[in-house]
Amino acid sequence: MATNFLNLDLPTVSVTIGPEYATQNNTAFEVIDEHDHSSGKGKSIPASALNINDNINFNSNNAYNLLQVKLISNLSPLTGAANANSIYISSGDLYYTNSSGSAVQITDGGSVVTSAGALQTVEVQSISSDVIIAPADTFVFLDVDTTAARSITLPLANAVAGGRIYIIKDKTGSANTYNITVNRAGSDLIDGDTSFVYDSNLGSFWVIGDGDSNWRIA
Repeated sequence: MATNFLNLDLPTVSVTIGPEYATQNNTAFEVIDEHDHSSGKGKSIPASALNINDNINFNSNNAYNLLQVKLISNLSPLTGAANANSIYISSGDLYYTNSSGSAVQITDGGSVVTSAGALQTVEVQSISSDVIIAPADTFVFLDVDTTAARSITLPLANAVAGGRIYIIKDKTGSANTYNITVNRAGSDLIDGDTSFVYDSNLGSFWVIGDGDSNWRIA
């Protein structure tokens, strides 16, 4: 007689006798001992039977095919090392606790929180001589002293992220006399040319890279 889920070959009462009875029982117990409810190893456990009361370790595996994730709302942000690298809800808003244990608010009501340091300000670099921009340079706004002609050489477009922006401003109002020249690196092109010359007093312009081999002037 075989059982439905573990397919155990059990002895038949009053029929199976002697060593065969014992052998079938021993084999069945061995199968039971290693069953884990996976296919062919026991009946699947329904969700209603799960009572999770501790953390679950996925051992660096993904949780996938989820329709959605529903989070409870904590009374206050979760901070400290024990909560590092976690996403959660606090008082109805979405938070992320970074690897240092500091809580970072992501939403505020129906809006996404913008960080002044990240989105509302840019790093300014004063330019009073010719400059070659390195890929690792983090400034966005180049404030150019045009009391003399200035040359600005861009990094290779493929050495920085696509969409990298430089905003270049004539701060002293002499670009018409002392031009600002933007040069490419390597074989990159700037709007199809090898360089771009700017000559508008007190004006400004954007240079935007495509992450490949081209820069655009806006």
